[in-house]
Amino acid sequence: MTIKTRLKLLLGTLFFFSIANIVFVYFLESRSESKLQWVTHTNQVLQTSGDLLNAVSDAETGQRGYLLTGQSYYLEPYFRSRDEIKFIWEELKTLTSDNQEQQILLDELVEDIDNKLEELAFSIDLYNDQPAEALKLVRSNVGKKFMDNIRRHLLVFNSEEKRLLEQRKGDYREARAYITMMIVIETIVMLFLAFFTMITINRTLFTPLTKLLDATQKIEQGKQQDVVDYLPRDEIGYLMGRFYKMSESIHQRHADLHTKAHTDELTSVNNRFNLYADVESAIQNSQIEGTVTAVCFIGMDGFKSINDELGHEFGDILLQTVASRLKRTVRTTDEVYRYGGDEFVVLLQSVRAEEEVSTIVNALVDKIRHPITHKGHQLNVRFSTGVAISPKDSTDAMVLLDNADKAMYRAKQTTKGTVEFY
Repeated sequence: MTIKTRLKLLLGTLFFFSIANIVFVYFLESRSESKLQWVTHTNQVLQTSGDLLNAVSDAETGQRGYLLTGQSYYLEPYFRSRDEIKFIWEELKTLTSDNQEQQILLDELVEDIDNKLEELAFSIDLYNDQPAEALKLVRSNVGKKFMDNIRRHLLVFNSEEKRLLEQRKGDYREARAYITMMIVIETIVMLFLAFFTMITINRTLFTPLTKLLDATQKIEQGKQQDVVDYLPRDEIGYLMGRFYKMSESIHQRHADLHTKAHTDELTSVNNRFNLYADVESAIQNSQIEGTVTAVCFIGMDGFKSINDELGHEFGDILLQTVASRLKRTVRTTDEVYRYGGDEFVVLLQSVRAEEEVSTIVNALVDKIRHPITHKGHQLNVRFSTGVAISPKDSTDAMVLLDNADKAMYRAKQTTKGTVEFY
């Protein structure tokens, strides 16, 4: 076999393997992306389920506030939540359209929701005519059965979604592990091919060229030549730089996918993908260290109005500015997450004492409430903040987050722009 044919064969093999490698990795990455989308979808279902329960609870809270105080402004959350409930339920139906069991649960749930809304409306109408009878009806806890049924249905619904979430997370991790394994195998194969190519090129080209130069010098010096001096010897060298470039490209794609899965695209802070796990880990560490962990829910007051009046571009700039200020202000041990919409979560870890939490939170709020200017518009934004502390309020990550969320909404419903501790 001639040198030309041998080099063509080696280069053709490497080229074919490179193209096949790119196609195969692209296929694996597409499968991994699909599994990640299912994880995101399940998280969205759980979030929407929580929104539904919150809407029903807000409607009941507004009704009770009105019946107990007679103040009509309590009816605002009642009417708002009453209008949102049907929309949220329909969104859940759409999100779980591929799961027949969840569809059945939602159909049963809507009956209890309708009964609960009828009971709320009846008590409000009764209060307008017979206040004493309406208060008596509230204290009798007639609607408790409906609320308990709603919670029970949502508990079963969420349990199934959490099972699916863990299953889909497992599928995603399995896909990532498979990609890593294939990268290792492809690295070994590419190294072998590159090593063999280098030996072949060195043996068939560089070694003979060196010997030819030596022979030329000998001829110039008038020395006798020996045929052994011209015989090629097998050694390697070719395409190592090309291999390393491909390997770095694959690893960079893997790193970019990991970053995309855990980072909010708009604000570049953490998304909620690992929030529950991070809170749980922080609580465990605080129990070992004898410190406290705090979760801060920060919600922007009037964000929808800002979007409507100044446009979504200004709203995006506003969210990016708030996220940037939070990242610059928090301690190195703390984490910032965008929870969704105009809400951020700050995880305060390894705080020495509960008294320090208030100082840290107030410093955060003071920093982000500074006026924001964009294209000639200066805006003073207020933030309602809810704080829950572990172990004081809970040692369960999900409960701690829920408590902080409740504290934030309590701040929004009472005096906006304040910090409310659970």
